[in-house]
Amino acid sequence: MKQKPRLALLVLVLVLPLLLSGCFEQLNPLAKNEATAAPGLSEELYAASAGDSNVSQIKATLYFRYLDEPMLAGESRVITLRRDQRPEQAIIEALLSGPSAGNADLRRLIPADAQIEGVSNNGQVLFITFNEAFLNDDIPGDWANNDAWTTEAPLLRELVTQSIAASVTESYPYTGVQFLVHRENEMQLSLRLDNSYFLDGSAGPSEPVIRDEALLLTPQNTVKTILNAWSQKDFERMYKYLAYAGKPAYSAFVEALDSAPAVEVLSVNGGSVYLDGQAAVVTVFLRMIAQGGEEKLLNYPLQLIRENGVWKMEYTRLTALVPET
Repeated sequence: MKQKPRLALLVLVLVLPLLLSGCFEQLNPLAKNEATAAPGLSEELYAASAGDSNVSQIKATLYFRYLDEPMLAGESRVITLRRDQRPEQAIIEALLSGPSAGNADLRRLIPADAQIEGVSNNGQVLFITFNEAFLNDDIPGDWANNDAWTTEAPLLRELVTQSIAASVTESYPYTGVQFLVHRENEMQLSLRLDNSYFLDGSAGPSEPVIRDEALLLTPQNTVKTILNAWSQKDFERMYKYLAYAGKPAYSAFVEALDSAPAVEVLSVNGGSVYLDGQAAVVTVFLRMIAQGGEEKLLNYPLQLIRENGVWKMEYTRLTALVPET
């Protein structure tokens, strides 16, 4: 009879450590990192960053390169913005993704592997930190000795930074964008993009990049580009700025313009954009010089239409300048 209490005590001594270890494993926060179910509450856990369901939308104009031209054209876009995301970062990420799939006239400029590591602002300057892949473009190391790259290389670097500066300042009142580059395995005294990036002979840490309107295909700049190409008989370049509707074959276009009077551009006014944003008028002042030497001064309101976000000229508007063609 006295053996039963001893037997029960022995069983308790053997089982108690197992019970305690199981409880400790469940209560120890270092052993498991699981949520405890609570009646009436969802057991779904949310990430620290906002998910795609917690979003809003913003409208922005993104600037990409127009074909192989030394100019940037704007594409209107509605961008999805997470609640925990700065709108400036969303705009730059959209630039990284490139133009819309249906817009064959625009070209992405930022290297494909570039990533944003940080976005902040100090007063009127926006600071953007990229990883070092931002520097990995297609420019060859011997670009200065390569005829195909001597002009293209510095231009490409300028367009990359301007596409970002123009896209951000289109929507937000920054005076400039300071580019920073973080190199993974390198001790850096300054993250600021070095001026050697621009391939113009300068060195040292760069200053904020300011918006350069001369590189943007506004209605005025588009008209200047078209007419300057005409004055130089650069018909191939002119042809890129003709609207698709009514556009003749290139050979017919060259034949018509080759016999037309020479053009000297005297002035191009600012012009105005229609309320619907799809047409614009820019008044030009030209000197037309016929092949016989006869000169004619002409004030002409030149109309443009917006096609896939790019300002272009209708062929009939161009031929109206030279009715004898």
